[in-house]
Order: sequence, then C-alpha cells, then structure tokens
Amino acid sequence: MVLFTGKTVEEAIETGLKELNISRLKAHIKVVSREKKGFLGFGRKPAQVEIENISENIINKADRKAIRGVPDEINRQNAPVKSSLEDTVELGKVTSIIREMEEKGELIDDSVKEQLLESKKSPQTILQETGHINVLEVLSAEEKQKNTNETETVSIEEASKDVSDYISKIIYEMDLEASIDITLNHRQINLKIDTPDPGRVIGYHGKVLKSLQLLAQNYLHDHYSKAFSVTVNVHDYVEHRTKTLIDFSKKIAKRVLASGEKYEMNPMSNTERKIIHKTITAIEGVDSYSEGNDPNRYVVVVPSND
Repeated sequence: MVLFTGKTVEEAIETGLKELNISRLKAHIKVVSREKKGFLGFGRKPAQVEIENISENIINKADRKAIRGVPDEINRQNAPVKSSLEDTVELGKVTSIIREMEEKGELIDDSVKEQLLESKKSPQTILQETGHINVLEVLSAEEKQKNTNETETVSIEEASKDVSDYISKIIYEMDLEASIDITLNHRQINLKIDTPDPGRVIGYHGKVLKSLQLLAQNYLHDHYSKAFSVTVNVHDYVEHRTKTLIDFSKKIAKRVLASGEKYEMNPMSNTERKIIHKTITAIEGVDSYSEGNDPNRYVVVVPSND
C-alpha cells in the first residue's frame, strides 16, 4: 500500500486515486489517521490513508487465487477447484435439482450439467430430453412437499434478518463500515450493501461480491429453506455489470458479423456467460458457445451457419 496525506480524509483519498490513476471501485482504502485541527494552530496533523490497487492485489498460489485483506471464508469460494456447479451464484432450482439427483446416486454427465446451467431451456425440458424425467418427477414432488413444510414454519422476515446479520459479520471482519438494506419480493430476499468503500466489497472483477452471494445463498439454504433465494448487491454494481456485458456482447457481435471470424472472450463466471449467451441469441447472424474449464471457461462468438 502507498501512504497519502491531505487536509481531510477525503482529500487524501482523492490525491491517492489521482496519483495512482485508478477509480474508487478499484481501490483498497484504509484510513490510517484522521485529521486533527489542533489548538491555536498547534498540534495540527493531516489525515493519512493507505491506498492499494485491487487489480494488483491478486495472489496465485497452488493454482488458487486469493485476495489480500479478505477473510479466508470468502477466498475459499474463489478456489478454482470448485466445479461449475459450485462456481455459479445462481443456486436456485437448477442447483438444487442437480444436488438432489447426485445425492440419490443419479449420474449426470458434464454435458447435461452444462445445459442445465447455461441453456435457456427449463430444467424440466432438459431433463426430459436427456432421459432424467422420472427422477425429476420424484424430486419435484419431494421438493414441493419439503418446501411446503418449511415455509409453513419459517418466516422470510426472520430468514432475511438472519442472513443479513451473517453477511454483516463478514463485512465487519473485513474492517469495513457498511449498512445493509433488506427488501423482500415473495420468497426472494434482496440485500443491498451501502458502504463508502464499495471497491473492497466488490473485489477484482466482482469476485468478493460473488463470494458473498454464494455464502449468503448457502447460509440461507442450510439454516432455512431452499424455497428462499437471496441476491447481494453493492450500490448498483450488479445492474451496471449486466449492462456492461450486454453492451460488450453487442459490440463483439457486430465485429464477428463484419469480419466473419470467431471471437474468444476472456474467462468469466457462469452467471456472466449466461448473460452473454442470452444477448447473442437475440442477434441474427451470430451464435455463441462456451469452452474451457472453470475458472478459465470463456465464451466464443461465431458467425451462424445459417
């Protein structure tokens, strides 16, 4: 980290961001000391802050990426040994179905998992097409009964407060000031984090935020009901990131249409690949598919064969 000073904390931060040529979202900011006005001009001290570029704050040990200054519980979620199933932050019905099937000894090919996680088709359609419809019917009946029993005794208000407190404790361990606003929509819990240091909560390429999302979802399912789901957002990062991916997909589609050559995107999470695929599907003349293994799986955009 680099130390910067200023008449106020905000002035020191602005000086540091300008000198490092980075935005606040990409900075890890630590207030070393606040300004002191002194008495009659004596004892006055400037504010001091330490700033580090998050993009330079990545460690790669034993094929595992970790972010300094973040609890181990979060970093463990970023380990590439996780499968594509665990990597996704959308654990809802699709993930529950896959886990239930595997627990019952039902073998699922990687190609079927890929379809379940990335295809626009419903899980019911995919499982029916791949010969798993009987298992799906049993699971659906069991899950429906289980969710009915759970939701009869569990209050979503109670669950939302508990999962919010859980995420708050993790953020507190990161030495951050933050508040969490809770909104409910049927069985959906939305947690919106408000903090003066959003960059540290978001992390490099959103890794910390995705990990918080995964932790929150797992906590909710382990302690309450799989009928409930939760989303974690910081300011409007998720919406902004989604818009950025959609705009980028359209730009790449135009490039592929103009050149007639395929384009390989950088590796990204399953959730982000789904946004790319959905956008490309709506554009005539181009197709997309995924290649590689997590966490280095990426999207390829190609001209359509039609």
